[in-house]
Amino acid sequence: MIKAIIFDCFGVITTDSWRAFVDTLPSEQVNDARDLNKQRDMGMLDNDDFIEQIKDLTGKAPVDVETMLKSEIVKNVALLDYVAELRQRGFQIGMLSNIASNWIREALLSQEEQELFDEMIFSYEVGMAKPDPRIFLLMCERLRVSTHEAVMIDDVASYCDSAKAEGLAAVTFVDLAQLKHELEHILSSR
Repeated sequence: MIKAIIFDCFGVITTDSWRAFVDTLPSEQVNDARDLNKQRDMGMLDNDDFIEQIKDLTGKAPVDVETMLKSEIVKNVALLDYVAELRQRGFQIGMLSNIASNWIREALLSQEEQELFDEMIFSYEVGMAKPDPRIFLLMCERLRVSTHEAVMIDDVASYCDSAKAEGLAAVTFVDLAQLKHELEHILSSR
């Protein structure tokens, strides 16, 4: 039986400006850019070093990268309403995000929205990032559920695959209608 539902932030609860930026890069730069972003998310690079290394890699001026990183991020309010409904139905709710700062708590989510989540784990705080299997296990531990009692919702298929390898159910997020359809199927069949 599913007891907990874990949501990614960027690309699920919000738009994902980083992914849009990476989509503009030549294919030979993509993996290196993702590696740099992962190092930043895990707290191994500060923003200034990250911006300089992205500039060296891509030729894009730091101000362009900073603009991209600070570009308007839009909350998926309809999804947050669904999160509130799931919580009212008795599910524990988690947020698991690869991020290099406390921005989600400080600027994105209101206090009321933060209270929708029983647990929030940010990669920079724990020194690991998705798809590291340990981060999914940590979330389940903090929510006090087994991996077989949890579902991961993420827009990155490889992160969902990693969660599944640890025993979680997973839904690769495309849009809210698709999420509701797939998640409700999982919830009714377990």
